[in-house]
Order: sequence, then C-alpha cells, then structure tokens
Amino acid sequence: MSQSKDHFLVVGGGGREASFALELIKDSVVSAFITHQNPTILDCVHSSGGSVLVGDVCDAESIVHFASEVGIDYAFVSADDPLANGVVDALLESGIRTVGATRAASRIEWDKVFSMAVVKEAAPAFTPFFEIIDRAEQIEPALERFVLKAMDVVVKPQGLTGGKGVKVMPEHLRDHKDCANYALKLLNSRPDEQVLFVEKLLGTEFTIMGLTDGCNLVMSPASYDYPFRFENDTGPGTGGMGCFTAADGKLPFLTDADIDQCESVMRCVLESLDKAGTRFNGVLNGGFFKTAKGIRFMEFNSRFGDPEGLNVLSLLDGSLAEVLRTIESETLNVESISFSPAASVTKYLVAAEYPNRSPSPSEFTVNLDGMSRMGLTTYFSAAERVSGNRFTTLGGSRVVAIGGTGQDIASVSDRINQGIKQFVTGDLDYRSDVGSQVDIDRMTESRQ
Repeated sequence: MSQSKDHFLVVGGGGREASFALELIKDSVVSAFITHQNPTILDCVHSSGGSVLVGDVCDAESIVHFASEVGIDYAFVSADDPLANGVVDALLESGIRTVGATRAASRIEWDKVFSMAVVKEAAPAFTPFFEIIDRAEQIEPALERFVLKAMDVVVKPQGLTGGKGVKVMPEHLRDHKDCANYALKLLNSRPDEQVLFVEKLLGTEFTIMGLTDGCNLVMSPASYDYPFRFENDTGPGTGGMGCFTAADGKLPFLTDADIDQCESVMRCVLESLDKAGTRFNGVLNGGFFKTAKGIRFMEFNSRFGDPEGLNVLSLLDGSLAEVLRTIESETLNVESISFSPAASVTKYLVAAEYPNRSPSPSEFTVNLDGMSRMGLTTYFSAAERVSGNRFTTLGGSRVVAIGGTGQDIASVSDRINQGIKQFVTGDLDYRSDVGSQVDIDRMTESRQ
C-alpha cells in the first residue's frame, strides 16, 4: 500500500519560492499562496495536484484560511516581508505545522539595531564598530568617532528596505557629510526607526546559511553574491544579480577555520535567542566579511537568500520535505543532511531599467526544454506566462534566474551564458561575469 504524500504550502512568488516548489514536488503535493502567477510555481502546483491562490503574502488571515481550506500538512515561509509581518505566528496559532521564523525570531533581520546588539553580546570578537542614532543631534558626534578611528561608514536603516536602503562610503556616500545628510533623511522619513552607523569592513563579503530547528544547526555551502547591477561590481546595489558556491563547500578565499568561526557565531546567536525565550526555526542566513583581521559579522537574514537559496537547494542531497519535517519537529539530524560536492552558479535576468521600474511590461521567450537539455534550471520570478515559452515581465523586480551545477564554478558560469544566448530572447540583461574565471582569479589573488 503506497504512503500518501504530505501537502506543503509555499508562501511567496519569487525565484526563491520557485526553487522550493521544484524541490518539494519530488515527493510532495505543493500548494502556493503567491504574489502573482509565477510560471514555475504554477507548473509545480498543477503537476503535483495542489492548489494556488494569488494575494497579499503578508495577509496572515487569508493565508491561514487558504491553508486550512486546502488541507495543508506543513507550511514553509522563508521570505522577509511575510516573516516580519507574523505570517508564521498566525499559521502556528491556527495549528498548522510551520517552518519559518516567528516575528520575534525574524527580528534578527527586520531590526538591524537589534541584530547588531545580539551579536555584540553573543560574539563580540566578530562584531564591527557601530553607533546607534536616535536623534539628529547624535549624528555629528557619532561620525566624529568614526573619523578619529579613520573608518569609512556604512549607513543602515533599522528596518527592511528590500536590499536597497543600505549605503556605503565612498561608493554611495562620498564623505562623512554625505553620511550625515543620508542619516538625517532616514530619521525624517522613518520617524519610528533608528539609524545604524557601522564600520565599513575591508575585505570580501560572503554568505553562509544554516538550517536549524533552534538547537541543531546544519551549515550549507558558503556562497558569493553579486549585489551590484552591472559587470565588475559597478552601478547601484540591487537584489542579487547572481551567486556561486564551490565544490568543496567553501569559497576561493575561505579556509576551514573561517567556516568554523562563522558557524560558531551562528551557534552563539541561536543560543542567545533561545535563552531570551525566542526559538529560531528555519534558515539563519549569515552575511560575513573575510578581512585582513579575520572573519567579521555583517548582517543576518532570517530566511533563505535569493539567489543564494537557489544555489544551495540545487545541491541538497535527499528530500527538502524531509528536512522541513525534521526542523518542524525539532529533530534535525546533522548527519542526515548533506550537499553534493559540486559547484553551483545562478544568474538573474532583469529588465534593462532594473533596479528602477520599467515604464511598461515587455515580452521575452525562454526555451525551457533547451535549458533543461543543457542541464540548466529555470526559476521564474517577476514574470508571468503569455503562452507556451512566451512570458512577460512584471514591475521593477528580477525577472528569471538560470542555474546550474558542475565540477567547477567557471565552466558552469560559461554554460549558463551559452544557455541564455541560445534560449532567451527579449530585452533582458544579466551579468555574464557572475562566477567567471576572471572574477574567481581576482578574488584568489586579492587574498594572497
């Protein structure tokens, strides 16, 4: 007698949620509460026999009603806005088994001041110098302390900004005067929030995510993200334009000791949250810098990164559904989760105007079968299907991601470039240098 499949709910409509759906349909029924008619998610829902509803993914009441109506066994919420708006709390209160951080636990992401304070207490050796600004008159004295330390400044809003509110000196802010003006602008436009001044870390930024049930922690491969719009890391900061991981689970500039230190910071933070009465459940996403002085903490997210999550899940050995079940039951087994010893690369295609909104939608095509024959996976994000392999862009967000795995980073990067050239038409742009050999050589040489 065959065992019935568990029924999972995915909340959100981007490329990250598309990757969840693609993994879950391997052994589960998938339903989705989505922002728009994402083609990847729709295909997964329909092929698995699930249901779909388009709506506001921060509307907890509607999500709970939908989950109850279609008979969800497990919900998986791993996007910043739904987490910050308490969607997980509402699902749990309704009795639905859910993986994802509660609003209190996800504060580690939506409140940068809180996050920095937690890390300073839990792992002070890895914490950069920072100042918290409540009022305009605090700005100049705080900046003077950075001047005395000969430090450039990163100015961060306290709350969520979709990856577009943090500004760095001198790339975005020429000098300390510009930092002061931007901080004042933030205080005026966000009167209920504080502003964070943080030491600008000199080195190489990277991400490492941990799957956790609040006690046990399984580290995923480290990933390198490309957060700037144009080739050679120029242009405005954006949602990540691409990402890679290496076959050894590290990166060209990291050592085993570096990875161990990141894991130590994350474990200390989980313990600190737990002692304060907040059990973290889901994905703890750590942003770090490798500097001349060693590893330094930058920020936490409380969910899978996008595109980092696409990379990591493409390497997961076994069942995502089983991993989520063990997280929910707080029985996560470190020994039972592993990742393939392969490199992975993901590249996002965007409208030419991105990160600005496009004046109007535009059509494009993706030959999905052709991509598949090349061993590439297509993850739609801000797009909807017109018919067949014809699609249309939506708004000012990233449109579609193409990902692949292989023996080494550069060859996978080249294969994705070839796939895009052969099988995508339309006015879309992407960074061909994501994971290129030239870029990898640059990173390696910079650490020698």
